[in-house]
Amino acid sequence: MRERRVRRSAKQFLHLGRGRDAAPPPPAPPPRHDDAETVSEPPVARYDRLSAEAVLAHLDKLTAKDLARLGDHERSHRNRVSVLAEIDARLGHEPWPGYDALDVDGVRFGLDGAHEDRFVMVLAYERAHRNRAGVVLAAQQRTA
Repeated sequence: MRERRVRRSAKQFLHLGRGRDAAPPPPAPPPRHDDAETVSEPPVARYDRLSAEAVLAHLDKLTAKDLARLGDHERSHRNRVSVLAEIDARLGHEPWPGYDALDVDGVRFGLDGAHEDRFVMVLAYERAHRNRAGVVLAAQQRTA
């Protein structure tokens, strides 16, 4: 029952912004035979008009495939760090290679002198995975 509600809610999110009286979405194009994905179509209607907060509020309802498509579209269009960091964290992408093998001091060293974007990525990833207090506090100090 819960799974059905989540699926329905995700479907509604994917059709956000079409209006209540809008025509139903056009049928999906036939599957392509090559593995190349295009980033021209976002997985959410009128996605580029949504605030980062609106997008972040609905990410947990999307499948991994939709998250990847959304991340590709976001990178090629708006490139909002907070959205990309959350998508990457949900997909399990480390903030930098070897991150998962680091202890708290190692992560703090990696944050020393880093750009604010790295702090945002670390905070999103850490909250989604290991949630180490020392890392979260270090990342929050710079993003606040």
